[in-house]
Amino acid sequence: MVWSQPAATWTGITATGGDLRLSAALAGAWNALPIVLLCLGAAALAAGWAPRAASVVGGLPATGGFLLLVIADSIAAPGWLREISPFAHLAAVPLTATDWTATLTMTGLAVVLIAAGALGYQRRDLQG
Repeated sequence: MVWSQPAATWTGITATGGDLRLSAALAGAWNALPIVLLCLGAAALAAGWAPRAASVVGGLPATGGFLLLVIADSIAAPGWLREISPFAHLAAVPLTATDWTATLTMTGLAVVLIAAGALGYQRRDLQG
């Protein structure tokens, strides 16, 4: 599953005469992993503190972030508004190098969110 999308991309580009290494296709696909981890962290946070909102909150980094970026770019919103979206901090891999600062920052934030969610889950009253 992890290999299927990059492999299909690589196969299509190579079949049409393009020049793309499989490792570059994999790097481009894995570049979005920090946003996936942010979604996991947001869902874990909500599961610990507001379980009924876990599905909505868990999707916010991906859906809300993407919509915010598209709308901000479409209406020429101020740069600070665009920068709220996690997608604004992803590099265009494989065309450019991975932005490791942004990747590690988002991953670290995801770890903090997961830990806060675990703390909230331990404190929840599970008696009903």
